[in-house]
Amino acid sequence: MNEFISHSIQDHDIPSSGTSDRSRHFLSRKVFAGVLGFLLLGAVLVPIAQNWRANPRDSVPFSYYPMFSAKRGDSYVVNYMVGLDGQGNRHTIPFRFAGSGGHNQTRRQIDRLVREGKAVRLCESVADKVRSDAEPLYSHMLTVQIITGEFRFDDYFNGNKAPLKEQVRARCQVTRTEQAKEVGH
Repeated sequence: MNEFISHSIQDHDIPSSGTSDRSRHFLSRKVFAGVLGFLLLGAVLVPIAQNWRANPRDSVPFSYYPMFSAKRGDSYVVNYMVGLDGQGNRHTIPFRFAGSGGHNQTRRQIDRLVREGKAVRLCESVADKVRSDAEPLYSHMLTVQIITGEFRFDDYFNGNKAPLKEQVRARCQVTRTEQAKEVGH
């Protein structure tokens, strides 16, 4: 076998003295890649141990994802906005009337304002935006309400969207000028 390798090295004009240096370099790169891979795998798996601790800690980038693993209750409390038309019909007002940004970001802003007792200020701001909105659905709204509602998960996701209970945090009139009422706003 050695004879075959030495003939091959001579036939291809490969210097025999550099072969061991190249193979050592190649081996050291493989060992480095293996150790790095093992360390990264360990870093990903270590946070799982947090699931069995009495007081788990979550930190970035080593997270055990408590938003997916945390035990949830049967119900959920959420703040939302409702508009009432002249007949008293309720219309859910989208979160975009409360602020810019993504749905969850705006939802957190609404929650913070309600928690800080600033629901009236939020209500007035939303009522101004409803008043100036060009969509026909909002042109008939007379009142805006900021509501805290509690919903049962199973009922809600099985089609029953009615809350278990609601608390009106703020109520504002959507004031329109006579000229705007004639145009339909």
